[in-house]
Amino acid sequence: MRDPRCKKLQLTDLLVSPVQHIMKVPLILKDIQSRTNEPQEKELIAQILEIQENSIRELDDKMRWLKNFERLLEIQRNIVWPSILEMEPKTWVPEFLRVALSRQPCDSLVVSPRRQIIHEGLLQLWDTGKPTETYVILFDDMLLVTRRKKGLSKKKSSLTENWASSCGKNTGVVGSGLETNHRYIVYRQPISLDRFFIHDIGEAENTTAKLDFAFVLVSLNRFQQIVSVHTFQATSDTLKSTWLQKLKATQDKWKRTLQNTVFRGVRSSTDSGQSNVASALLGNISSKTFLRRET
Repeated sequence: MRDPRCKKLQLTDLLVSPVQHIMKVPLILKDIQSRTNEPQEKELIAQILEIQENSIRELDDKMRWLKNFERLLEIQRNIVWPSILEMEPKTWVPEFLRVALSRQPCDSLVVSPRRQIIHEGLLQLWDTGKPTETYVILFDDMLLVTRRKKGLSKKKSSLTENWASSCGKNTGVVGSGLETNHRYIVYRQPISLDRFFIHDIGEAENTTAKLDFAFVLVSLNRFQQIVSVHTFQATSDTLKSTWLQKLKATQDKWKRTLQNTVFRGVRSSTDSGQSNVASALLGNISSKTFLRRET
């Protein structure tokens, strides 16, 4: 803006100014309350203060949702879904279907008003016996494993970029501050949170496997058939613990959501089937539990 009254500030800087003023109102009210001797007036100020703090919390929730939604849009813009011809090059496809099957119908899968990003970051994936760098995104209903490639530069976000500094606290969108000028190539397919077991590789197993800070996800389809095994390796024990805690907590929450909606009043067939598969696998491991199921 060229107007000297703007002091070289951009529009987003000016838009966040009312938010900064709103955050100061409770402090002013508390100061007034501390200087007031009349009990009736103190009570009135306390009521106003409570209303004001509730309004700020609601505003903070809305900004947190908006920041999460902007990140979803950003991921979807930069995500690439390989076609079946690319994922399974040995699969024979009739020539007349090649054009129709050259792209995936899930281009808009990521963005949903109710989907939340829980955690995201880099992990090494052991594929074909060697580690490959992957970028893993944990949503509240699925896990997306991607390979990152340099891509389009990030488009500047609007008001939400200034929200954290204005509020003086975390917005809760994990990974929103990471470098985002990348393309995300989806590895295989998304994993539903009710379709895998988590195995933490302990010290005894690590002695022979030489996989420091690693854990395994064993995925099953709805017929209780094991369809994939993902071995992830973090760069530190702290990072590994964070991933395990986020995965287990989010998985438990998603299973409860399914139990209260899709499987309301009956036991989930997924849970019972996974228990049977786990029991079968446990019978083959005498020294240590292979698949650990948190309940």
